[in-house]
Amino acid sequence: MLHFLVQAPVPVDPTILTLLILGSAIMLVLGAIRWLIRRAHIVVAISGGSVLVVFLTILILAYLVTLKTT
Repeated sequence: MLHFLVQAPVPVDPTILTLLILGSAIMLVLGAIRWLIRRAHIVVAISGGSVLVVFLTILILAYLVTLKTT
């Protein structure tokens, strides 16, 4: 198996790449919310959780808009 930099370039659809990046970001934010709920004090969980929920909403909307344009 060749290293990914040595392999022949394959045309990648930018929409699929955008969906992959947005999906990964959504999973990371969900993981951060889960960690925050389990580990943080209540004040930090409320303030940090609200910021993460807003960020998650923006990511989900971007994912849906990108999915609609395909």
